[in-house]
Amino acid sequence: MKDLFETPELMPEALQAILQKWDKRIRNGLTYDGCAALQNEIEKEGYTFDYYLDAEPYGLRKIGTPLECLEGFEGETENETF
Repeated sequence: MKDLFETPELMPEALQAILQKWDKRIRNGLTYDGCAALQNEIEKEGYTFDYYLDAEPYGLRKIGTPLECLEGFEGETENETF
């Protein structure tokens, strides 16, 4: 399975519309609050993602799909403790 952020052609139209609406803010750099707001909107469509400490979103996938199921994230686990 692929990260839908990396393969927008595989995204449902509803997600494409949300990301198009958010495009300028994403290109200018999201804040943590911005990532949370975007995630909230995307989760209403049945999808989710994670974001790094620098507020960079990654791993767009259906809710319930573990991050490690995405290509490039094998062996990763969500909510790791350091």
